[in-house]
Amino acid sequence: MNKLSLSAVSLAVSTVLFSTGASAYVLGTENTGNVEVYGVVAVSAYGHTGDDTNVTDYSIDNETRVGFRGSKQMTDGINVIFQVESGYTDVDDWAGGGLGFRDTFVGVEGDYGKVTVGRQLTPMYEVVDWPFTNPGLGRVFDPAATGDIAYMYDRTESIRYFAPAMGNLNINVATGRAGSDENGHWFGGAAKYKAFDTITLHATFEYGNSRQSKAAVDGVAAGHKIDENGVIVPVAAVDPIDAVVTDTFTYLVGFEAPILDTGISIAAAYKYGQAENIANKNVDSQGSYSVVAQYWNGPLGIKLGYAATEDVDSDDNSNTEKGSSVTSLQVMGVVNGFVPYVRLGMTDQLGWGASPLDDQEVFARVGLEYGF
Repeated sequence: MNKLSLSAVSLAVSTVLFSTGASAYVLGTENTGNVEVYGVVAVSAYGHTGDDTNVTDYSIDNETRVGFRGSKQMTDGINVIFQVESGYTDVDDWAGGGLGFRDTFVGVEGDYGKVTVGRQLTPMYEVVDWPFTNPGLGRVFDPAATGDIAYMYDRTESIRYFAPAMGNLNINVATGRAGSDENGHWFGGAAKYKAFDTITLHATFEYGNSRQSKAAVDGVAAGHKIDENGVIVPVAAVDPIDAVVTDTFTYLVGFEAPILDTGISIAAAYKYGQAENIANKNVDSQGSYSVVAQYWNGPLGIKLGYAATEDVDSDDNSNTEKGSSVTSLQVMGVVNGFVPYVRLGMTDQLGWGASPLDDQEVFARVGLEYGF
């Protein structure tokens, strides 16, 4: 993809500043850091049925984002790398759409590998997100489970190390602060191995402690109150409920493989997660899996995916969440760098921790993406 070099932009801006009588301050030095502007323009229309809605109740989703990345030699053997990336533009507040909300970090790289520090994808989520959730399987496979058994979702402030490639084997590990108290943290890692020059094997894990899955509820003493009609009525006592804090562990194994020279490839993964209640040591666990097949014939591509979570297995039967599944079909094309696509799918429950529903949900998405 074509990149826009900031050195040309910097030169043009400097020329304008110094050729006018305006009071201006030049911060920093001439850009020699090979900084590039990159991004994705991604807009789609989405609609779904189920839960008292219909497919005409559509929404416009704008996942457009932009970023800056570069590198510069600091000393012999130390090359500094950096990146700043915005969040999606369809989020109304700064935290969601602001510059720096997505992967934004600084690091060093050399013969020893690469170390990055900042806001970035976790090893677990990076593998879950691609290639095992597209097209439209994220509502079931993306979260650790529908039963509130979670890894450190998405991205977080962390330290991540990428070891030098060992033949066909690539390994990275990471750790960061998380959880509901000052001792909370997580760590994880991922390995990718290319076998027979065609099959890619994936394995990743993550452990986290002090994750609050349910907030505490304050107790209420018995007494009286005045209702909306001005009548004094009794109020029953409500016992306080402690927060539920858990230690979590998740692992994933999967593969990607082409089928000879047919243009067909398959990606499949199994993911297991468990959460142990710190107070009573009760363990809830849940498995999930994803299978994606795709076919390309020139610029035309077709993807068919299926993902499902199993029912939660709870030591004390306190977690009764049921599993859910999703099936999704996507037809797409590549036209001069643009990717138009149509996606149609169905779930038997909404996933994302929603209560089980008897009604199935049908969803559709039509969109266009362009990377630069």
